[in-house]
Amino acid sequence: MDKDPELSEKLGVIVSKSLESLNAARSLCAQEYFDDAASKAYYAVFHSPQAILLTLNLSFSKHSGVISGFNKNFVQPGVFPPDFKERIGRLFQERQIGDYSYKQRIGKESARRDIQDAKTIVETIVDYLRRESFLGRAAGPPEQ
Repeated sequence: MDKDPELSEKLGVIVSKSLESLNAARSLCAQEYFDDAASKAYYAVFHSPQAILLTLNLSFSKHSGVISGFNKNFVQPGVFPPDFKERIGRLFQERQIGDYSYKQRIGKESARRDIQDAKTIVETIVDYLRRESFLGRAAGPPEQ
C-alpha cells in the first residue's frame, strides 16, 4: 500500500520521465548521437533524485540543488552507495559537454558508460521508492 496516493502519483510521473529519458538515451546512442545520448542519460538520473527528494518534502529549482540535496540526504547517510555522487557528477559534466561544448564531443564509449551508470542509478532509486512504499508497482523498470 502506498504511503500517500497523491505523492505516489507525482513520483510515478517523475519516474516515467526518468525512464523515457533513459530509453531516449539508448536510442540516441544507437543512432550515434553521443552528445545527445549523454545529455539524456543525465536527465534520466536528474529526474530520479527529484522524485526521491519529494519523499522528504524537498524540492529545488536548480540542478546543483537537486544533486546536492540528494547527496546530503541519501548518499552521505549511506542510503545509496558513495560512488553515486561521483557518477552523478560525471554525468552532469558529460551533459555540459554534450549540450554546450563546441570544443569537446562525447565519444561512443563515454555515452555507453553514461547510459549504464544512469540505468544503475535510476533502477536503484526506483527500487528504493517501491521498497519504502512511496511508489506503486505501476512504474516499470527501464527497458533493456
